[in-house]
Amino acid sequence: MVACLGGGSNALGLFLPFLEEDVELVGIEAGGQGVDSGRTAATLEKGSPGILHGAKTMILQDSEGQIEEAHSISAGLDYPGIGPLHAHLATTGRLRTAAVNDEDALKAGLLCTRTEGILPALETAHALAWTTSAKWSGDEVVILNLSGRGDKDLMSYTQNKPYHD
Repeated sequence: MVACLGGGSNALGLFLPFLEEDVELVGIEAGGQGVDSGRTAATLEKGSPGILHGAKTMILQDSEGQIEEAHSISAGLDYPGIGPLHAHLATTGRLRTAAVNDEDALKAGLLCTRTEGILPALETAHALAWTTSAKWSGDEVVILNLSGRGDKDLMSYTQNKPYHD
């Protein structure tokens, strides 16, 4: 099971029925311009425990607990926190996480459009990028949460022509 992670509600819709099953759960965060660039939304990878909107979770914050600005080309993933259940699943090892940068997400979204005729939302394009670049044995059954519509992201797709093939 593969889904993008921002606040996390979309991914939970896919993951919840499988929490007790022998199924791998993979959450893909927005790496922005790179997880070490200072312009990222990879909260599970770069964040630390804190309180945001009344919930204890992982947050992008400075050493004094002030919330840092998150960055992603996807507005839906441009969030400095993560849902508390995702933070718990990740810290206990039940959820595998990875980050995908803006450029790779754009390329994956355009590839999906060319090959499947579906313009995915940029949120989903992050999960697509990870899925298409992962090493597979060929025996896996992969379910990807293809959520949202890319028409709201057309401007981002077209304004980033350097990412076009």
